Amino acid sequence: MVKLFVTTAALMIVATGNSLADTVIQAEIPTAVQLSNVDINRIVCPGPMNDLIFSQEKGMTGHFSGNNAFIKFKIEDAGDEYIYADTQSELFVVCNNAVYTLLVTPTDTPSVTLRLASPSGDTFKQNIDQFKKMPLEKQALQIIREAYNGTYPTSYRISESNRIVPLSSDLEATLIQVVNVDGVGLRLNKYLIKSIAQEQVDVDEKIFLSSSISQSILAIAVDDHRLNPGQSTVAFVVDQKELGK
Repeated sequence: MVKLFVTTAALMIVATGNSLADTVIQAEIPTAVQLSNVDINRIVCPGPMNDLIFSQEKGMTGHFSGNNAFIKFKIEDAGDEYIYADTQSELFVVCNNAVYTLLVTPTDTPSVTLRLASPSGDTFKQNIDQFKKMPLEKQALQIIREAYNGTYPTSYRISESNRIVPLSSDLEATLIQVVNVDGVGLRLNKYLIKSIAQEQVDVDEKIFLSSSISQSILAIAVDDHRLNPGQSTVAFVVDQKELGK
């Protein structure tokens, strides 16, 4: 159970599982990605998928239908063993009339899902349409649910981080992900919280009400509120972005 602390009300989130967030790719920015050379990989477009361009000589195959594309690497049967693709290659995806350039490295990993972000001009409208009928508290709740489950809409702008944030003498806080919801003015910061105490320590949402975190916090949620020495948890903080950021 994840407890959600909202600056104007107390709410609860109950979630049954957690997963890694899918990778979100921006248009017109060459992006290095790793795809499975064992399983089928999926690419999700925010509109109709128009085309896939790749080099078959490098062992890549693929097809698309609707707003999905599926990429598979050929596996060679050498008699007493299988040979898996390991050659880097380029994959150009034409999605909703925008071009996405992927610098692909095939690796021995499970199936990968890539989500293509809408061109920036469309993201504002998508985000506004999603949240315009929700009061502010429910908007914050919705973003935390998405972060906890690792399922963000492609219209969100996501970046990774490893910035250490002063929090407590008993806790080490690292900002690991920033999620901007452009057009709505909301931002979610995801923190990895590690206990550096010699005894069990409680993680209370109110410890995040600090200027080193934000001066415009709307909601805070902590996954595990009690940590033994060396244990970690994650925390989500939703705030209102300053104008122009």
